[in-house]
Order: sequence, then C-alpha cells, then structure tokens
Amino acid sequence: MNSQNVVTKKILAYNAKRNKNFVHLKYKAISEGPHRFFRGTNHLFVAHIANEAVLKNVPFTYVCGDLHLENFGSYKGNSGLVYFDVNDFDEAAIAPCTFDLVKLCVSVFLMGEELKFSEEESLSICNSFLDSYKQVILTGHPSRLENATAKGLIKTFFNKVEERKTKKFLKDRIYEQNKKLYIKTDFRRYYPLAKSEKQLLEKTLYNWVEENKRDKDLYTFIDAAFRIAGTGSLGLNRYCILVKDNKSGDYILLDIKQSESIALEKLFPTKQIKHKSEAHRVVHIQKRMNDTAPAAFTTIQVGKEHYIFKKHRPQEDKFTLLAFKEEKADFRKLVKELGSLVAWAQLRSSGLDGTATGDDLIKFVGTNKLNQVIPTAKRIYKQVLADYTSYMQDYKVKK
Repeated sequence: MNSQNVVTKKILAYNAKRNKNFVHLKYKAISEGPHRFFRGTNHLFVAHIANEAVLKNVPFTYVCGDLHLENFGSYKGNSGLVYFDVNDFDEAAIAPCTFDLVKLCVSVFLMGEELKFSEEESLSICNSFLDSYKQVILTGHPSRLENATAKGLIKTFFNKVEERKTKKFLKDRIYEQNKKLYIKTDFRRYYPLAKSEKQLLEKTLYNWVEENKRDKDLYTFIDAAFRIAGTGSLGLNRYCILVKDNKSGDYILLDIKQSESIALEKLFPTKQIKHKSEAHRVVHIQKRMNDTAPAAFTTIQVGKEHYIFKKHRPQEDKFTLLAFKEEKADFRKLVKELGSLVAWAQLRSSGLDGTATGDDLIKFVGTNKLNQVIPTAKRIYKQVLADYTSYMQDYKVKK
C-alpha cells in the first residue's frame, strides 16, 4: 500500500517490523469493517485519547488497554473449571482507569452501527455499562461470573464450552499420514513451517521443560505450525505445537505468541513497572486482573525472545459480531455484565505495583468524572469512522 494517506502511513509504520509473510493478513482484516479496524489499530486510539480531559486527575489502575467487545470470552483454568472474563491483555499497562471505559464505549458505538442500532440506543447501552461499573466499584469487592449465575449470551458461552469436546477439537486440527500425526495447515488458521523452524520450536519446548524442572519426559514433540488468530496481533509470530502428554497419553496443542512494546505504555512511562520482557508484562497483568488465569499460562523463550505460552484448548472462545447479530435482544444485558467484569478486574488488581487502591476508585466514581466518558467516546467513535474511510481509500486502490 504505497499511499500518501496519513492514517495508512501510521498503520504501515506501526506494523513495519512484523512478519512480512503474514502482516498482509492484518491489513486485509482491518478492511472488513469499522469495528475490526478499531480492533487492529489500538495505537491510533491511544493517540486520539492521549490529550483528552477524561484521562486527567483520575486513579491509575491496571487496564486491559484494548477493551473492545470481542476481547471478552471463556477459557479453562488450571482448576479444570470454565471462566468468563476479559481474555486478551496484549496491550495491558498501568493507565488512568477511564482508558478502558472509553475504549469499551467506542466499541459499543461501532458495534451498534453494524447491528443497526440508533445512536440513542448505543448511548443508552453505554450508560448501562457505566452504571454497572460504578455500582460494583462502590461495593469495593471483586467477584466473578459463574455458570450457575450467568444469563443470556454469557450463559450460552458457558453451555457451549461444556458441550465442546477435546477430541473433536483435535480432529478438526490434526490428521494422520504414514502413521504420523500432523497439524492441518489449512492456510487459514495454520500455515506450514520450514523444517528448521520446527526444530527450533522443538528445542524451545524441551528447554522450557528443563528450565522449569519438569519431568524431562513430560512431552513428546510431534509437529508445529504458524498460527493465525485475532486481529491486533496479526503479523506477530505465533505458533501452535502438537505434543503428546506422556503421562496421560493425550495429544495436546500448545500456543506460543510473540509480544511487542505498546503505545499505551509509552504514553505513561513513569507509571509502569519493569518487566523482563513484553511477554512477562502481559502474563503479569493478566494474572493481576483475571480472577483465574488460563491453564498453563506462562512465558517461554524462543531463541533470544520471550513469548506468551499456554495451552491451545477447545474451551477458549471469544465474542464475535455474528454472536451479537444472532442475540441482539441480549446485547444491552451483556454490556451491563461487562461493566461488572471491568470493575472487578480493577478492584482485584487495586493497590498492587503502585496502582490506585479500592478506596481511591470508590472516591473517584463518586465524582462527576465518569460523565466525561461517553462524550469522549462519541468523539473518538466519529474519528475511527473517518480513519477507516481514509484507510479504505488506500486499500481499495491497492487491491
């Protein structure tokens, strides 16, 4: 995309260091609609909100940093139980607590447009989200969503996860040839790797086992592939490894994901704590904010760089635009529940690593600062639509 468009230039510059074999998938993905564009250009959002009054004189907390509607979902913890929470912390940092609130409301306006809601309906939904957030903060007590108490779309997620079987998940992703198992490289979810790349990942796995003082015969490496998932992280290196768990005899897929420095961290550099790597930042903050982290969630070193490491499981799922289209009547109730999740995450991590205390948050929601969230979100929502239009002018020319 050779273009003089300012928006396109910023996007190309931000993604310039990503894997050139796959970053084009991101450029295509963000062309699909305003909300997906929003999901994949968080650095633009950070620039748009940087000087807004809504970030001034408010408590600094841990924030997801990219809190849009499709960054919530289900996953399985080490306990074997299924949880529903914020489940993507690639952009997480210490920042004003209002950062996530504005980001989520912009997401509501954009999703509302795709769902054919009026602006007044989206405005009402944002108010419901903020009211739920405020009421939970005032309790000063973090809680969690559980299957027994979940309703609507979230209840549907719990039920689907319980019905989903590991064997079917694997069957859809692996195949047997000449008595050997391989990951299906369908050029959609998984792409093939060179032999040298597979050897590096095999060495990486066995080094991780040794360094973490696990049984050296814990896993047998079977195969590996390049994995495609998400939007914002497209173009970063991400791998799926097929292993045999020698203790249980089961075959397991592992997920290894690259991390990078983020715009939000650079906006408030003096507030951040020092991490060994960007992957350590993501894992540390997710464990702070989630009630329970995903199963086997840690870091792993690939060559000289640290990656996020966890099990790739059928219990993981995220909201999608399609889910919202099928359950529009539940949309308002859902977003209200998300207000509780955000408040619980901020309360859960409050007072840690120099962040504001629960008392600070309670005092904050008693002021009128929350009134700035929606007007700010409306302005940025309009700017996102303008940015998307500019990008599409260049993208269509390129095509």
